[in-house]
Amino acid sequence: MNKISIVTSLYKSAPYIHDFYERHLAVIRQIGVDYEFVFVDDGSPDDSADKVKELIKKDPNVKLIIFSRNFGQYQAMFAGMGNANGDLIFTSDSDLEEPPENLVDFYSRVKQNPGIDILYAVVRKRDGGIVRNFFGSLFYKFMRWGTDVQIPENMSWQIMMTRSYVNALMLYNEAETLPAGLMMLAGFNHDSILIDKTYKGSTSYTFSKRLKLAFNSITAFSSKPLIFISIIGISITFLSFIGIIIAIILKLFFINYRSGWVSLLLSIWFMGGLILSSVGIIGIYMAKIFNQVKGRPLYIIKTIIMQNDQNEIH
Repeated sequence: MNKISIVTSLYKSAPYIHDFYERHLAVIRQIGVDYEFVFVDDGSPDDSADKVKELIKKDPNVKLIIFSRNFGQYQAMFAGMGNANGDLIFTSDSDLEEPPENLVDFYSRVKQNPGIDILYAVVRKRDGGIVRNFFGSLFYKFMRWGTDVQIPENMSWQIMMTRSYVNALMLYNEAETLPAGLMMLAGFNHDSILIDKTYKGSTSYTFSKRLKLAFNSITAFSSKPLIFISIIGISITFLSFIGIIIAIILKLFFINYRSGWVSLLLSIWFMGGLILSSVGIIGIYMAKIFNQVKGRPLYIIKTIIMQNDQNEIH
C-alpha cells in the first residue's frame, strides 16, 4: 500500500477540477503516501482537459486519458482504473458531491483491515425527492429479488480497491451492465462505509438514462424475466384450456348460453398485449446479445497525456 491512484471521470467538470485535485492532495499529504491522479476525459464539451493539462505542467503525478468521444461514466471509470498504477485505487466523482476528505477514513479502514479488497461508500440519504427515492428503492429491491447478485443500495462511486481486485475486475468486458453489479460479481472481500453527499447542482442523469440503466441492470444479471413470461404463458394456456372445456359444457347443457363479443374482444386484447410484451422482453435480451457479440471496444482512448522524464508533456 505504498501508492494510491485517484481516478475520476470528466464530463462538464471544469469548475471542480482544481478543488478536486487540491483537496485530495491535501489528504494524501496528511496520510503520507505516494500518489497519482488519473483523469479520464469522457468527451467533455467544456475545457476540462485543458484544466488537467495545467495540473500536469506542475505535477508529474497527474495523468490525463482522453476518449475519442463520450462513452459514459462506467467506461471512463474502468479505463482510469485499468491505467492506474497504484497499490490502492480510489475512485470518486469529480463534481465533489462526495467529499475528498473521506479518503482518510477509507485508507484507515483498509490499513487496519488488510483483508479488505474493496471498500465502497454507501450514501446515508440521497437527494431527489420522494418519488425518485421511492423508485430508486424499488429498483434495488427488484434487483435483489430478480438476480443472484446482491447490489448494495445507494452505493456510491467513492470506492477504494486493491490492485489484485482491480486486475480481476478488468477481466469483465460487458458492453451494457451495472458497474456495481460487476463489482459484487467479482467476489473478493467487501466492506462498506457510510458517507454524506454534498449536492452542488443538477445531475446529468435524466429519467430516460435512469430507465435505460434499470433495464440494462436487470437484463445483465438475471434471466428471471424470461422465466416469468414463460410461466405466464403456461398459466394462460392452462386456464384457456379449462375455459374451453367450461364453454363446451355450457353450450351443450345450457341452450340460452351466449359467450358475448365483449369477452371475445377482451381476450384478444389481453393475449395481444401479453404477446407483444413477451416479445419485447425477449427482444431486449436479443439486443444485449447482439451488442455483446459484435465485440466492439467499451471505449477508445484518443491519447494519454503526462509528463516525461524531462518534465515535458507528451
